[in-house]
Amino acid sequence: MYIAPHLGRSRVGVGNFSEGNLPQVNIARALPEKPTWPTDEQAKVQLFALSKWDLNKHGNGSKVIVNRCIRIADAEIPCELSAQLRWISGDTRIEAVFQGNGGDWKMIAAKNR
Repeated sequence: MYIAPHLGRSRVGVGNFSEGNLPQVNIARALPEKPTWPTDEQAKVQLFALSKWDLNKHGNGSKVIVNRCIRIADAEIPCELSAQLRWISGDTRIEAVFQGNGGDWKMIAAKNR
């Protein structure tokens, strides 16, 4: 999300923008409270399931941490993860999208950063 504070100001050749011309973004709603995020364990289980990795074989010694999330829809939330996977040395940054259903989270997409 990019917020440009200069959009509300008059500029030569651009015209006037008012708040009515801009989509309304509720910043407080976009940044959910941490308890509404997937837990680290949920993220780990979902990352292994989405990637079709064997959690029983490679899960021990692997760690996934949910660093931050931003709500984009009522039931979808993109998150930045850091993972220490047993078979890879160092931290791996991952962007993932989760779909929520009650307290359950399902990872529907993920990619390395």
